[in-house]
Amino acid sequence: MSEINKLQKEILHYEMHGKINIAIEKLNELLTQEPENHEFRVKLGELYYISGKIDESIKELEQVVTAKPEFTFAMYSLGVSYFRATEFTKAIDIFSRVVEIEPELFMAHYWLGLSYYHTGAIDKSVEAYKLLREKGPDKELGLYNMSVAYNASGNYEKAIECLKEIEAVNPNLSSVHYHLGRAYMGLNENEKAVREFKKVIALNPSHHDAERRLKEITDNDQQFSYEVPIL
Repeated sequence: MSEINKLQKEILHYEMHGKINIAIEKLNELLTQEPENHEFRVKLGELYYISGKIDESIKELEQVVTAKPEFTFAMYSLGVSYFRATEFTKAIDIFSRVVEIEPELFMAHYWLGLSYYHTGAIDKSVEAYKLLREKGPDKELGLYNMSVAYNASGNYEKAIECLKEIEAVNPNLSSVHYHLGRAYMGLNENEKAVREFKKVIALNPSHHDAERRLKEITDNDQQFSYEVPIL
């Protein structure tokens, strides 16, 4: 067995057993022997990401993308690292390039929509999620995130349309009823909002925010602003 093959096996062993820092050490050793191996460097970027060393992950992945701009998996991984570093504008640039090269890579549409959402570009976020709904195997993921983006922009009717479509397939998702309740609150349709929040609590008794919203309505307190993260 060659030294490189031996190191590869060791790296896989350490990664599988959760010893990520040792795997990183071994992979850096491997890269001293094959510094131009882009696959090894992408793997190093992934391991840095897993270990929470996002800056190091970005550094390794940027090297690969610069040297091999058509390497879409490296670009995708770099985009995720940018997002985790809250560099949303850079993430948008990367994911836009990824979906242009590989429009069927549905999770790139997901991250693109999420990145737009965090920059406040809600319309562009919705468009990315529409493509996710069309191209991805999980149509409900696109619909759900579209609904949250619509709610964030005050387009409550559109949010309700998306959520009702999910509800027709799976009526027992507490998160869907929760966001329906928030949308109805936005429309001042409090009776419908109460009904939805009661469904949430029935499905998930520990959902304290639904309890709080329900109490807010019944006590006639002032409404909260809609600030719920996309999942």
